[in-house]
Amino acid sequence: MITLQKVRRDAPWNWLKAGWADMMRARRVSLAYGLIFVGIGALITGGLWALNLGAVAPVALSGFALIAPALAIGIYQVSRAIERGEAPRFRVIISRFPDRITQIAFLSLLLLLLLMAWLEIAQFMFVIIAPGTPLSPGPFLEFSLSEPAGMTLLVLGTIVGSLLAGIAFAISAIAFPMLVDQDVDAVTALVASVTAVRRQPFVMFTWAWLIGFMTVAGTAFFLVGLALVFPWLAHASWHAYKDFAPSPSSSASAG
Repeated sequence: MITLQKVRRDAPWNWLKAGWADMMRARRVSLAYGLIFVGIGALITGGLWALNLGAVAPVALSGFALIAPALAIGIYQVSRAIERGEAPRFRVIISRFPDRITQIAFLSLLLLLLLMAWLEIAQFMFVIIAPGTPLSPGPFLEFSLSEPAGMTLLVLGTIVGSLLAGIAFAISAIAFPMLVDQDVDAVTALVASVTAVRRQPFVMFTWAWLIGFMTVAGTAFFLVGLALVFPWLAHASWHAYKDFAPSPSSSASAG
């Protein structure tokens, strides 16, 4: 049994505001953390372009969004330190790794499975709908916008990707911050996250839309944009968790 507080319909905007305040207090740590993961993304994208597979880059970047909540563990720890009145430093991330590491790993594995499913489905759709189409950016873009098969691929890819993103959001929206903050297991945290989505769908749909919009906007300015958006959304997600204040029954919490 999970007890959740009811949040205001405009709560997502307050989460963004509070997340921005946290990021400004810990700007060096937050932006450095964001740059690390964006740098990894840049290497992957650069490798795809070097192999003349640039058309695959959007699939890879959207896959990053599926597992981003798990990668933001360090940012949740920074927000937690700020809340406790402590200095937000990198040693907060390094020296205070969450005790529930096995539970975090289990939930991260679920997101990784969703990522693998997305990559397999994307590959399957490409083979079935657009066999033999070049994966270099120019020809693939022309194919996508001018051929019926290309438009079909874009529509189906968007639908399937959105569905998988919705599942990832539902199971992780407040689950990872909860695992950082409370002595609970992964299933309890997952249930708390799904319950928040189920009980207040308008609020959580708004929050998911904002996350999606800001991620796309950040991607448009790739390195600088995502390095800013990623930690900002992670800090804001911490405040979303604190606003819902999930409280499991004693039987649900880990010993």
